[in-house]
Amino acid sequence: MYLLYFLAGFILLYYGADFLVRGSSSIAVSFGVKKIVVGLTLVALGTSMPEFVVSFFAAIEKVDGVSVGNIVGSNLANILLVLGLASIIRPIGVKRRVFLLELPVLLLITGMFVIFCRDGILEGLEGAIMLVIFIAYMTFIIANRKVRESTDIELVPMEKGHLIKNTFLTILGLAGLIVGGQLTVRGAIGLARAFGISEVVIGLTVVAIGTSLPELFTSVVAVIKKEDEISIGNIIGSNLFNTAFVLGVVPMIRPLTIDPGVIRFENLLMLFVTVLFSIFLFIGRSLSRIEGMLLLLIYGFFISNIVFHFI
Repeated sequence: MYLLYFLAGFILLYYGADFLVRGSSSIAVSFGVKKIVVGLTLVALGTSMPEFVVSFFAAIEKVDGVSVGNIVGSNLANILLVLGLASIIRPIGVKRRVFLLELPVLLLITGMFVIFCRDGILEGLEGAIMLVIFIAYMTFIIANRKVRESTDIELVPMEKGHLIKNTFLTILGLAGLIVGGQLTVRGAIGLARAFGISEVVIGLTVVAIGTSLPELFTSVVAVIKKEDEISIGNIIGSNLFNTAFVLGVVPMIRPLTIDPGVIRFENLLMLFVTVLFSIFLFIGRSLSRIEGMLLLLIYGFFISNIVFHFI
């Protein structure tokens, strides 16, 4: 029964995120919003909704291991697995504004999260601080949302029928995410207890990879279609949303207990990977195939460590 809950939840999360991204992105682009902004905001928030609903409901159920592990594991999967695979398909180029704004904000939020977790508790005030930074960042992004270059995107006025269709897709996707999140958490908790696996491990691996499927699907398709800004923007925006919004809001509802093992290893690995990813982009102005392979190797080490406990 728990396995059915888990699988049904994943299916709803996958299609819910897909519908939400397709509907909201179509509406945004039709009104002349930059591709990078679409990637950093609507696409990133849409593909990160599974992480939010899973962590939210896990916190409500007082399963902090799944709540926090899901976010840390998803952030690692986004950079190491998703961008690793995407860059192997085709090197991903980035524009100058990513170095000036997006990456510094991502590094700041990630570093703050690691520091806040050192005492083993993520308090409401600490969550509020990250949330305020995230809101300020999003406000700046939205304030500069309009297309400045006529070649950025092609403006296509949306007909009434298409607007209704995409609005319906957006609402349907959101509903699927909410229901899917509840089912996934219920299934994950049941499976963990049935097989004697810790909730932290379930959150860091199975749940994290499952909730990162929308990012994987979106970034890989974007790379194939040569939409590098959507691909990079999706991952940077998703990790910001995961850390600053999800782990900003949830501790304000109830303080989260951080597993000592996560503090010693996974949090530090997440910070290291974020710094490494930023260096790769800064040096080459792109993410090459070799760098993508290195990211995948690190992810393989991360999963192996969870299974065999090297560290």
